[in-house]
Amino acid sequence: MWINYARTFIYNHSVLHVLLLVLLHTALVGGGKPGRQQFEEISAEHPIHLVIPLPEDDSFSFGKNPFYFSSHKVKPLADLALERVYNESILPNNSINLIYRDSKLSDAIGPNVAVEQLLLKEIDCIIGYAYGYALAPVARMSPYWKNGIPIITPIGLTMSLDDKKEYQLMTRINSPYKVVASAVGELFKNYQWKRHIFMFHHAKSPSVAVGECFLLMASLQHPLRK
Repeated sequence: MWINYARTFIYNHSVLHVLLLVLLHTALVGGGKPGRQQFEEISAEHPIHLVIPLPEDDSFSFGKNPFYFSSHKVKPLADLALERVYNESILPNNSINLIYRDSKLSDAIGPNVAVEQLLLKEIDCIIGYAYGYALAPVARMSPYWKNGIPIITPIGLTMSLDDKKEYQLMTRINSPYKVVASAVGELFKNYQWKRHIFMFHHAKSPSVAVGECFLLMASLQHPLRK
């Protein structure tokens, strides 16, 4: 349990820095934002739309929210980031539109939230998602929306999401499981270990999502079989 709370703290701390980096980068690139025929100066009339799709409830929800993320945990950090951006005159006041959408930990509603924002023409960047099966389809499609919609996420750590050709604009702020797999592989190689077993908790039920323990173990299989 403490690991999940530690991950949540790291994510919340990272959100502040990620928001600052996104806002600063957008302010420096041409002084405007793409997605229309010409670049427009960032202002209260032409704000940057940052969509934050997260559940309102931070419950575990049968494994769909393994790191206990929620919008109410992120909002205070986002407010601090905006306050700093405006106080340091990185961007004009009221030029950032933070849009919180309830993903409901659904692999149908979650992606549809991004599509709705695209139709409203109020999406320049996505920061969030707590459920991997909602993240994956959006990360595949976002390069083809407007001039490309970047996605910054704390999840999607499994090796199945490592392919940058498929997930071109997705950035994961936590180390993916391939880093752990590489380290464990080197450990086995150094000590010349040949045999191993996997021990992890996984509730076998069609109503329960595949857990992070299972996904981590799955990522370890390939390097250990070499």
